Amino acid sequence: MKKILFVFGFVLLLSVFLTGCATSPFPKTTEPGVIVQVVATGRPLENIPVGLRVVNNTPDPILDVTVKLISINGNEDLKPFELWKSTRELSIKDVSKTSVIDAGKDATFTFYITSYTEIEPKPYPIKFAVTYKDANGKITTIDKEAVINVVPVGGLYKAMRFIIEAINKVTKNYGLAIIVLTILIKLITHPLTRYQFKSTAKLQEIQPELKKIQEKYKDNPQKQQQEIVKLYKEKGVNMYGGCLPVLIQWPLLIILYGALMNYAPFNNARFLWLSNLNVPDKYYILPALVFLSMFLQSKTSQLPGTEMDPNTKMFMYFLPIIFAVWAVSWPPSVLLYWITFSLVATFEQYLIIRSIEYFKKMASEEPKEVIKKEKKEK
Repeated sequence: MKKILFVFGFVLLLSVFLTGCATSPFPKTTEPGVIVQVVATGRPLENIPVGLRVVNNTPDPILDVTVKLISINGNEDLKPFELWKSTRELSIKDVSKTSVIDAGKDATFTFYITSYTEIEPKPYPIKFAVTYKDANGKITTIDKEAVINVVPVGGLYKAMRFIIEAINKVTKNYGLAIIVLTILIKLITHPLTRYQFKSTAKLQEIQPELKKIQEKYKDNPQKQQQEIVKLYKEKGVNMYGGCLPVLIQWPLLIILYGALMNYAPFNNARFLWLSNLNVPDKYYILPALVFLSMFLQSKTSQLPGTEMDPNTKMFMYFLPIIFAVWAVSWPPSVLLYWITFSLVATFEQYLIIRSIEYFKKMASEEPKEVIKKEKKEK
């Protein structure tokens, strides 16, 4: 149960990292009037969402709100950026089911811009014009100036993207490049995975002795712990062997996730039925494959001879469903690496478990062969 809680906690932290918190990026404001707020942060060679919120802090509703992107960095052609997946002008009807923002309410407009070149990380001035009608039909325009905070790409993300670009030169397809890179990472981390399974197998072997110690010293927890540590040392078992390899592998995958997310060159990358590696799969094929691949990975991770308790069994079904639901809104670039990782891990686990079982069988048959040989000599 403790192991399940540990894994669940780790996945929960991972999900917060990957999906972000649900809190609004806009600061709360009580200033009277119609307030316009802009939030925009991104990195070079990425798609950057520019969020603009119109807050109605007047006693009356405002109608027919429109927001127009005027310029970036003083340039009406938006250089060094360009629009992606959005237009320069949005109306309240584009983001809401109504044409009214009631008193005390707000509406958020999102513009997507991108840079296909390695632009300088710095604040870039951005200008909007927000137009609305008040309750008396009077038209008002607010000119809003803000900045897009372009921050440097982390060194690890940059290195991962460099590798993706190098592989893409060979595969001539970003989708294939992601798959190849994921397989390479899995091959590099294979010794860790093998060590993890061997540690788990050793723990399984000493379970009968472990239970005896727990029963014998159930009234003396301190002595019980000492005897368990002693048993681990005698049998060459690392009590953290099943967890540490996982914790070492996850940072690599998190770095890969950060490198793939919103990467601008993927905007025009086709792969199979996908016309764009940054737009969610409209046919939901990839989310379904996320569920299937994660389920197979969980199913093949159980060592033969072990019984799956109800909590673990529930966890095996629960996690793939949760990730499949999240995957509906994730870009295909991320899902391709996730699915590839799970499928390769499934095959890897199958081979490791088979090899462990083979060596167990050989070890158990060896004494029998020695006994037969001794009988023949007599």
